[in-house]
Amino acid sequence: MTSRTIKDIVVFGESEPENVRNVKKGPDRWISGELAITNTLHFTSADGAFTSGIWESTPGKFRAVYEEDEFYHMLHGRVIIADEEGNARTFVPGDTIVVPAGFTGTWEVLEQTKKFYAHYRPADGVRTGPAVQAG
Repeated sequence: MTSRTIKDIVVFGESEPENVRNVKKGPDRWISGELAITNTLHFTSADGAFTSGIWESTPGKFRAVYEEDEFYHMLHGRVIIADEEGNARTFVPGDTIVVPAGFTGTWEVLEQTKKFYAHYRPADGVRTGPAVQAG
């Protein structure tokens, strides 16, 4: 393991992002709205399995397919996440959740939204640790 120093700590709002990109949802994922999405990547682990950054979107709706576990904290805006069975929840600023890998459904961005996220996707696709709980 490489020795790290205080200079290696990423401070959101101070550290330069690794990458800023506009995200376009293809016709297989886009449902409605403008969906001007920006993903500002602030950190990627050495093995590429863990990333974190800031995600922003204008109103719209898209199909969500999670190949990674996502922790996120809503900074502003309002979204509705629905599963394929039609069960839905609304999330607002201050909400902090984890969406497990394997979740599929829809994301509806009701108003300009900004969230902090952290993704984990094992590079080899093998998951270890506790089983994903339904709920």
